[in-house]
Amino acid sequence: MIIGTNFVYLHVPKTGGSSFEQMLIDRHELSVIGDQHDTAGEIPEEHRDKFIFGFLRDPMKAEISNWRYHRFSWKSKEMTFEGWCEWRYGGNPAEYGYELGLKDHEVEYGHIFNVRPAAGYFCDADGNCLANRICRYENLTQEIERLSDELGLDLNISDYNMMATATHDVPQPEVSPRATELVYKAKAIDFSLHSMEGDISTNYSCPAAPNYGYAR
Repeated sequence: MIIGTNFVYLHVPKTGGSSFEQMLIDRHELSVIGDQHDTAGEIPEEHRDKFIFGFLRDPMKAEISNWRYHRFSWKSKEMTFEGWCEWRYGGNPAEYGYELGLKDHEVEYGHIFNVRPAAGYFCDADGNCLANRICRYENLTQEIERLSDELGLDLNISDYNMMATATHDVPQPEVSPRATELVYKAKAIDFSLHSMEGDISTNYSCPAAPNYGYAR
């Protein structure tokens, strides 16, 4: 997370967060507090009255982006999108990753990273959503303009794209019915929130826990 004078930014994975963070670091001389992917429950009490926000992305597109990034990084042509989903959400042990051509550290990391709903990043351990706004990633430009006006800060990230080349040689996958079933089951609350008309609701419950982004 990044804490500013009048806001707290929560970095939900696969929502342009690396670019947004780098902009805040470069332009506003801020820094990441704690872990990059801390939840709202880890915001220090003295900062909880600030404007808390982050971004939510279409859950299927977020999962595809996660797969494409790691397939590119890990150079595993055996790791199909359906195989990735079976490994992470199909009840398979971490060791199933070896069947996808992965190495030890990849097996350990990939089986736990960001498998919980994105909705939890905005909540405390009791499931209370602490966010003032959950912005739509798909409306990134408009959302950033709105935030800039409300917070009195230049938050434009048009000059930042930290992952611009990270997936350039990994094609979009064919999303099988099985992969769809697995992701929908794992991220049901994210699909529900993202499908809402208008602003995404902050009136929901999704228990979080320490190290949320790296635990099953």
